[in-house]
Amino acid sequence: MEAVPFIAEYKHLFVIAHVLAVVVGMGTAVVTDILCLRFGFNKKLSRFEVGTIRFLSQVVTVSLFGIVATGALVFLSDPERYLASVKFLTKMSIVGVLCVNGFLLHRYVFTHIGDKNILTSPRARTLRKIGFALGAVSLVSWVSALSLGVLLHIPVSYNTAILIYVFALALGVIASQIIESLALERNKPQKL
Repeated sequence: MEAVPFIAEYKHLFVIAHVLAVVVGMGTAVVTDILCLRFGFNKKLSRFEVGTIRFLSQVVTVSLFGIVATGALVFLSDPERYLASVKFLTKMSIVGVLCVNGFLLHRYVFTHIGDKNILTSPRARTLRKIGFALGAVSLVSWVSALSLGVLLHIPVSYNTAILIYVFALALGVIASQIIESLALERNKPQKL
């Protein structure tokens, strides 16, 4: 696969657009995670809070589309080099996880985020567990993709890099489930 001359000539513009999409996407995703935790301390979500979470999740979705589009343009500037790069292949795998994770968040969590007693009802516990797990996958994935983006290269094979990433995901998901369990325990009515 050969480089596309026009794209190679203007690669710097596509890199700038790509970096901006990453900054907006990751920044918004992290802010959304923080706000979800902050709003959750009240044990119920107001219409404003639900609207804010939904709006921010849409910004992340648009950013992901921007990341994929500009990333494809950067790739086309030198496909041979990028296909030989462990860092690039690992980063693309992580972006794939982010896209699937975003779909799952929208499909299963954000459609119910405004449900009454979503943060306190034992019936909503499975949904909360899924939400916490997907939030952890999001956070670990964004940090991993950003970390790979700033490194010049990674000194490990693709399989090792993915194994490290999966290990980080597992730790994040386990931590998220512990946090969710602790939050549910605080939500139980106190016995007298």
